[in-house]
Amino acid sequence: MSKYQLPIVASDQIPLVELEVMNQVHREEVEMINQLGTLLINGLEVEPEIEKISHSLMAWIDHTQEHFEGENKMMMEHGFHAYPVHKGEHDQVLSGLESLQAQWLTEFNLEALADFIFIEWRNWFDSHVKTMDMVTAQFLGRFIR
Repeated sequence: MSKYQLPIVASDQIPLVELEVMNQVHREEVEMINQLGTLLINGLEVEPEIEKISHSLMAWIDHTQEHFEGENKMMMEHGFHAYPVHKGEHDQVLSGLESLQAQWLTEFNLEALADFIFIEWRNWFDSHVKTMDMVTAQFLGRFIR
């Protein structure tokens, strides 16, 4: 029995924000992270499928990059007052994800990757959506439907 529990985030537990376009991206991201989590648990309990994990990790990071770029663009286009702070957090998280991927590709440490995704990312995602994304979506909701 793994110390990690699936789903990492249940799709019906994602905090909803005012903009459906943001909610949809969050649902996609959660689906991807849960698929990666499944691969990691299987790898820890049975046999790791390094190539599948690497591909899933890369796809998730690429999606996260597009997710952040889309939000950054909307915030900038509509003059969101907290854009520098929100973008700064996006940049910090992307930098962390790139470091995580580099570490994975050199060490293939399942436990380190699982700890990050099941604990650190999970806590960050919940907090980020409930704070920065919530406020951002409220502001953008005046311009975008």
